[in-house]
Amino acid sequence: MNTKISYLYRDASNYKQHNEVVVFGTFTEFQIDTIMDCLEGGEYFIPKQVGLPEERFSKWTEDDHCWFELKRDGFEVIDMEPNVNMTSEEMVGRFMEAKGNWKENEHDKEYAGRFEQSFICSAGKVG
Repeated sequence: MNTKISYLYRDASNYKQHNEVVVFGTFTEFQIDTIMDCLEGGEYFIPKQVGLPEERFSKWTEDDHCWFELKRDGFEVIDMEPNVNMTSEEMVGRFMEAKGNWKENEHDKEYAGRFEQSFICSAGKVG
């Protein structure tokens, strides 16, 4: 058995993009508690920082940011093949490393270029 983890991207305008991954193995209640304790404000994290994919929308806008939401009920034991190369134990370790050290500024710098490029392209078409 493996675990499907569902997490959500919600931009500042409340548009939502659902994300799911399947990792090797299952999580104990203690492991889920540990992950939840690592989240910023009890629910926010940066997937890329713990090795998970980030699905947003096709364009970066001023409403976008780096934070995704994870809820306790987002962990589901499932009989599916993993789609990320990570075990439940590895995931717990990655969240523990990120706890209190979420790199919001580094992430924002990476995506700032996308916003500027999108803005420049849009502005160029308006004229």
